[in-house]
Amino acid sequence: MKKSALVTGSSDRIGKALSLELAKMGYHLILHYNTSQEKALRVKSEIENIGGSAEIIGINFLEQNDFDAILQNFKNQKNNIEVLVNCASDFRPSSFDEIGSELLKKELTINFENAYLLTKAFARVFNHGQVINFLDTKVEKNYSLHVDYLLSKKLLKEFTLLSAVHLAPNFRVNAIAPGLILPPSDKDEQYLLEKAQHIPLKTIGNLEEILKAFRFLIDSFFVTGQILYIDGGDHLI
Repeated sequence: MKKSALVTGSSDRIGKALSLELAKMGYHLILHYNTSQEKALRVKSEIENIGGSAEIIGINFLEQNDFDAILQNFKNQKNNIEVLVNCASDFRPSSFDEIGSELLKKELTINFENAYLLTKAFARVFNHGQVINFLDTKVEKNYSLHVDYLLSKKLLKEFTLLSAVHLAPNFRVNAIAPGLILPPSDKDEQYLLEKAQHIPLKTIGNLEEILKAFRFLIDSFFVTGQILYIDGGDHLI
């Protein structure tokens, strides 16, 4: 059986960095993508170039998926999935001025429901392992220009805590909540630096800070139900 890890949203940004890190740690990677097959193939190539192994799987989270069957198929192919990383995310602006039902369903489905369903299927198909969910530092706040997105991440936060209790002792479940790490696709680093003047440490982070927290959770057998805020203190104010 191959020691494997499944990363959702693996083709870009934080998901890509996590996948490469897991490959360096000796895991065979199962790289999930939705529409970014070309990017996923590039991540696969990067992993193979550093001596690792990987395969890609395309799943549209807005469709009905039988995650038990998907994971059982990997198990039948001698993949012992030990780590599930729920990193796939959709980030859309929304407010109380909009009707919002269509966007709400989309944000809940992509950001919460599929992590929920994958986690439950993971626990049914495999005997032990760990789950690391990716949140957002704003889950501690109650004002947002991305109301539907934030609600979905708040649900994932609570599910992290709930599943840490229900799935113990065979599974550990933790989360990482990034702050000012990467700018939105239409912004640059200066955008983050300006926002950083309003948080306690008045600076921005980087992917290595996320990876430090990630490695800690992977290696720490006595840690479960924790949320690591990698945000310069942003969640405190």
